[in-house]
Amino acid sequence: MYDALKDKTALYIEDEIDVLDNISVLLSNFFKNFLKAPSGEEGYEIFKSYDIDLVLVDIELPKMNGIELIKRIRKTHKNLPIVVISAYTKTDYLLESVELKLDKYIVKPLTSRKIHQLLQTLNNDFLDSNLLTLDKDIYLDRENYLLKVKKQDIAINKKELEFLVTLAKKKMITYDEVYELWKDDIPSDNAVRSFIKVLRKKLPVGFIKNKSSIGYYIR
Repeated sequence: MYDALKDKTALYIEDEIDVLDNISVLLSNFFKNFLKAPSGEEGYEIFKSYDIDLVLVDIELPKMNGIELIKRIRKTHKNLPIVVISAYTKTDYLLESVELKLDKYIVKPLTSRKIHQLLQTLNNDFLDSNLLTLDKDIYLDRENYLLKVKKQDIAINKKELEFLVTLAKKKMITYDEVYELWKDDIPSDNAVRSFIKVLRKKLPVGFIKNKSSIGYYIR
């Protein structure tokens, strides 16, 4: 399980020492190397010293906060997977995090379900296989344009596939990313709402949710 993570090196930056130690003990079982740091400044020094495949970071950190740390990392590593794990749910933090192209924003506390979803997302991201996991008993077959829901095959089109691939990897798709699915055209709001309505009918009730001013996410 989560085989794509076994050869990866992760860095976790968290100033609450008990949380840092407990989560590190748990997640280190799934990675080749799992490094940790109690501050943004120390985390950045470790990042520069090692070949890091994944960064997990809190926002409120001493010496250098998580947003500033991510901005520094993004100057040299545009596509490195970065996951924010934070108790903060302020809209300005969320919007700024979206602009920094995060793989996931997890709100504390970390439950077993959230950890499972995180590992599943990261595994999909690194594996980059034709069969992606959306949730338990819900899979996405990219090669054959199929949505597999409890072993039932449901045909999907290209836009639906691209929408679901983003959700499988990030668990979130912004409104801007949805509009970009139309490529050179600018869809009307009605067209987008109709698209989402049709797609929702192919999935379990309540599976795709929306967050005002941000986008859509998986429950």
